[in-house]
Amino acid sequence: MTDSSSKGVIKEGSIAQFMRKRTQLVGFSIERHKHTQYVAEFLDNALDAIETAHWKYKAFNNLRPQSPQIEYSVKPLNLNGARVKVTDISARLKELLEPLKTIINDEPLALIIIQRVEKPEILPDDIQGSDIEMYSFEAFDNGVGMRPVDLEKYGIYLASSKAEKLKQTRGSQGFGAPSAFSDAQNTTGKPIIVVSKHIKERRGETSVFYTTGENTKKYSVPPTGIQVPFKHGTYVQLSYLNVKYVRSYADEYVRQTALLNSHVTIIFVDPNGDVAIYPRRVNQFPPEPVYTEPHPESTSIGDFQDLIRNTKHNKLIDFLTKSFCRIGSKRAKDIIENANKDLRYKLSPNTQVKKLSDEQINALYKAFISMKYPSPPVDTVVPVGKEVLQEVIKKHFNAEFVEATTRPPTSSKGLAFVVEAAIAYDPNNPALNDSGSGVLYRFTNRTPKLRDNSDCAIWKAASSVNWKNYKIDRGDNGLPKGPVKLFVNVSGPFVHVMFKAQSKQALAADDILVKEIKLALEELGRKLKAHIVKGEIETRKRQRAQTLLEHAKVFAKSLATIEETDSELKVKPTYEELYKNIEEMILSTERKTIQQERKQHKPKTKTKRSGEKIKTETLDKSIPKLETKLETKPEAKPEAVPETIPTESLTQMAKT
Repeated sequence: MTDSSSKGVIKEGSIAQFMRKRTQLVGFSIERHKHTQYVAEFLDNALDAIETAHWKYKAFNNLRPQSPQIEYSVKPLNLNGARVKVTDISARLKELLEPLKTIINDEPLALIIIQRVEKPEILPDDIQGSDIEMYSFEAFDNGVGMRPVDLEKYGIYLASSKAEKLKQTRGSQGFGAPSAFSDAQNTTGKPIIVVSKHIKERRGETSVFYTTGENTKKYSVPPTGIQVPFKHGTYVQLSYLNVKYVRSYADEYVRQTALLNSHVTIIFVDPNGDVAIYPRRVNQFPPEPVYTEPHPESTSIGDFQDLIRNTKHNKLIDFLTKSFCRIGSKRAKDIIENANKDLRYKLSPNTQVKKLSDEQINALYKAFISMKYPSPPVDTVVPVGKEVLQEVIKKHFNAEFVEATTRPPTSSKGLAFVVEAAIAYDPNNPALNDSGSGVLYRFTNRTPKLRDNSDCAIWKAASSVNWKNYKIDRGDNGLPKGPVKLFVNVSGPFVHVMFKAQSKQALAADDILVKEIKLALEELGRKLKAHIVKGEIETRKRQRAQTLLEHAKVFAKSLATIEETDSELKVKPTYEELYKNIEEMILSTERKTIQQERKQHKPKTKTKRSGEKIKTETLDKSIPKLETKLETKPEAKPEAVPETIPTESLTQMAKT
């Protein structure tokens, strides 16, 4: 007789079972940021879908310079508890998109709507009586849309169009939407409604479903054809419970997203009924990032073994040259030759990959990682661009000084990335006079990060800059203090492997990443310092001129009095003529003085020769020395001028 204990006690679970009870790992916990997390997941997906529609199908090729002016309003969503019908979905879609019918097929558009709705009686009394409220959430975009076969997988954990290959996209893991659906069902018991029409399909398709712990779907309304009022796009509707909505969370996320995604019109309706419209400001989409095979430096022994097990290539040389970037035929042969030094059974370029022994795989990997490789291709990263970044921030904040910079692409952990940063400064602009975390705007692949500030590499790099060197006060948190804003965006597939948690709010502090961010911010700091110094010179100029002009009036008055009593003068200018001449002399002298001071404060350059290359470096240290010299020498105060100047002192001057 067989002992029942021999069957074992370890059971297999599913990722869906695990995540359905732990949606807080992705950011869906009962707090104010939960509203933001819903907006982030579906707005990011919308932007990716819109860009895909343009890159692959040229959906928005003929855009006007700027989006047309639009107005938008929406009626409350009626969740009466009745079973959802396809006709109800069609009616709601028409209601939502009617105000946008003139632009729905021509203008890249993302729409997010959050509304308060009545909590159903089925919820426990303790939830009904607390400060927890129920919200409906609707998201629409006119992106590429989903084919019916993809729509069936939508909402399943780890099912993603962007998960297989690391590419510069906003999402990549297949956790966001499924976790949102799980939280919505966990808190309200309501199903998910999805409508989508792919750009190449003749009609749209809708379904109403619940996701399950087995990582499948249970349909209330199975996939059904539906006529939709748009050529391509996706609509999602769900409900969830959360604390009372307050401003400066979800709306701030939308505002910052619009800042770095100015090629799309974004509309956000909050639970208070306030409508925020962020019109498209540019008529060009960013270029499409290029995918490349893994770089050897980013490949671990586990990754290497998996690639060998799953490769479709038979010959070893084909596996090495076609599974990785930066490995050509010569370098592949060198790897094989080096691996053979530790092997009894030698390898050759034609060795069958599937027949490799563990000993051969380990020797091959040892030789693989010992080689020197060029950096990853830089066409895998697409920054916002210095000019676009500077223009958008200037329009948004209307600051007197805005400067931006884009660092050259670089790499770490075998993946490419690029850092770009901007700074806005204006002592007379209250919108810039902030402190704390509001000074620094953090972005990765154009998406804002509002939480886990101090735990992020961007924050650590910004707080390590000595801002006092650039005439900016430094706060207790290390960030600049005063009428200034900083913006940092890190772009590239690199960021997907650097997030510290599934919520994707903070980047790990990689040394190369921190260095690049710091260099970008220091460059902007030098430019800001030059601007501030220039303003100080202008201020001193105005103060000197004002002081001299005040005494010029007394001087001209005294001269006019003398000339009336001096019979030897043939030409007697009036007081007005005398004052005008003196004023012109003062202003002319001040103009020359300001030009000389600017030349003194202009950064000097030193040229180094290294072979045939000439490298020019800016000697910023010369500026503080000049300023110290100028500041330590007090300006001579003008002597008091009497109301009238003695006649004998002015007679000769008047004659001259």
